[in-house]
Amino acid sequence: MKIKFPKELISEILIAAAVFIGGLILLLIVVDAIVMPIFTRQNSEVEIPNVVDLSLQAAQAQLREADLKFAVGGEEYDTKRPKGTVILQIPEGGAKVKRGRNVTLTISKGSASATVPELQGFTLREARMMLEREGLEAGEIIWHTDLDLPDGVIINSMPAAGTVMRLNADVQLIVNRIETEMMIRVPHFVGLDLDKARSLAQDNFLLVGGINYSVNDDLLPETVMTQSVPPGREVKKWSTIEFTVSALE
Repeated sequence: MKIKFPKELISEILIAAAVFIGGLILLLIVVDAIVMPIFTRQNSEVEIPNVVDLSLQAAQAQLREADLKFAVGGEEYDTKRPKGTVILQIPEGGAKVKRGRNVTLTISKGSASATVPELQGFTLREARMMLEREGLEAGEIIWHTDLDLPDGVIINSMPAAGTVMRLNADVQLIVNRIETEMMIRVPHFVGLDLDKARSLAQDNFLLVGGINYSVNDDLLPETVMTQSVPPGREVKKWSTIEFTVSALE
């Protein structure tokens, strides 16, 4: 005996089945299009591109394309790479990391340079300060006598004013030295390193003569141990002073 279902019931069953199957298909599409890519992206690895020598903009574009984040960690002078290019990346190119990993970039500030200021007519102490402000250092002192100029002032510099040099380069100074009866009080040099002692002597219109070295393991190398003229004594301007300086055995 065959069981006959009402047409209305059969229609409702078919509609319900169609809705169920349609919903299932839609769910599978959503999972495949949205959920699975998110899941696989979070658990997959990518290879970091090498962006060294690229401009910051080009480096950022490549890192974005690889689904990586980026940050600028700092800037450094680099004579070999133009300003604005990448000189270092962490992690390095070729490393495999999870998607979304942050890559830190160090950017070139270009070649460091400084311009020699106009020093003529200034004292040696003033010239040192002016050079320091420009990122340069006072180098060898050359003494010269010009009776038409004040005693102790800068006659010229080598290189000349306006010359562009690398940062922290030495500038030779030509200083006027005229014999005089003016008296100078000798500073305290003991305990200073030799470079600072030389600068202090020159700033006080004294000349540094012989340097004697003596082994002393308790002091840093080239620390002034003794001075030939005691501190506080008055001597003629441009008098010579000698130092005994520590050395390692």
